[in-house]
Amino acid sequence: MLEITCSECGKIYRVNENKIKGEKARLKCKSCNNILIVTKSQPETTRVSERFADTPISSATDDTNKEVKEIPTYFEKKNILFGLFTKIIIVMLLVSLLPMSIFWSITFKDTGNQIKDDSQLLMTLTAKGLGNEVNNWIDNNIWVLRSAAKLPAVISMDRQSQEPVLREIQKKYPYIYLAFTVGLDGTNIARNDNVPLKYYGDRQYYKDIIEGKKLSWQTLIGKTSKKPALVLAVPIMAKDELVGVMAAAMTIDEISKYIARWKKGETGFAFLVDEKGKVVAHQLKEYVLTQKNLNSHPLIASFRKGGWITKTSSFKNTSGKSCIGHVRAINYGWALAIQQDEKEVYAPLARVQKFAVILLIATLMLILFIAWISAKAVVTPIKKLTEVAERMSLGDLNMKINIPSKDEIGLLAQAIKRMQTSLRLAMERLRQKR
Repeated sequence: MLEITCSECGKIYRVNENKIKGEKARLKCKSCNNILIVTKSQPETTRVSERFADTPISSATDDTNKEVKEIPTYFEKKNILFGLFTKIIIVMLLVSLLPMSIFWSITFKDTGNQIKDDSQLLMTLTAKGLGNEVNNWIDNNIWVLRSAAKLPAVISMDRQSQEPVLREIQKKYPYIYLAFTVGLDGTNIARNDNVPLKYYGDRQYYKDIIEGKKLSWQTLIGKTSKKPALVLAVPIMAKDELVGVMAAAMTIDEISKYIARWKKGETGFAFLVDEKGKVVAHQLKEYVLTQKNLNSHPLIASFRKGGWITKTSSFKNTSGKSCIGHVRAINYGWALAIQQDEKEVYAPLARVQKFAVILLIATLMLILFIAWISAKAVVTPIKKLTEVAERMSLGDLNMKINIPSKDEIGLLAQAIKRMQTSLRLAMERLRQKR
């Protein structure tokens, strides 16, 4: 059997030389219609094709046409599963992405920790600022009461002398809707609102002062205002002797202005509870109006259990959502808390993570594209040279080698081209000798 290669399209055929009539036979390539000349007695295993464009094809039938069979080339027979092309891409991806992935993971972790620390610090500073506002407001009112309790008109425990002072307090501080004095027997001595005198001996703040405390307070729903109120009480002293109680009832609208109106984002809010856990200020008015007890709130419960120590912690709210909260003690045993949904707190971290993932994917695609271009630039000429070498091994010495690169692959192409020329000359010499 003879193997014949078409010089135009590279197709390879197998011909049974025993069925060739005469010394030579003309065959027609099925792919490109090129005319192939087969010499029966030629000793080489492969016959070199020649083109005769001006020679007509014989109309006579030839049995050899029946024996022409197409055979696969070397590349059609063998499929490389893990070739140079794949290796180059994998190596470039590893070299490019591995350092970047390590750097990205470290940077992302540091960024996440920084965002968490900043969020907690912001909560701490906000709670501290709100707490200071409440403390200053209460301290200012206590100072007003203590200053008034030292006035001779008040120390006299005379109604006619005390009422002008009480009216002046209410006039200067409108949120103090009731300023009044109480005698040692619990009877009301004077008040600013011209309402008939009442008995206050059953009030806890009165009892605290009588028992010797320098300050007492109570949060309640005012009977006069019908609103959440704070009652402050201080002793009236005459020559170091207790002669009565100076008290003032005030709405907590001023406190709500600082606490209940504070919001951060969609879910962040603050609330204030007294020493008994009753709501003093909250964004939900019904909690304030009913003085809802929040001792069971995760923040308040852990705060009390921990000994009233300022803390920032995570917890689940009543809806089951994860929240971040900060709680701290303020003066007079009250507690100020801030909370916000964890998802909203860490939204900046989620945006950073999303951007980082998009950037990583885009970088991966870019590196993959560059790796593919680079691998193709290296592997394609190698494939061409391999095909040339394979066909040269089958006797086809007319393949064109057109690789203009000046690198090592270009040098290899020039070497194969010179070898092709040398083989062609050697075969010509052999024919001439015959």
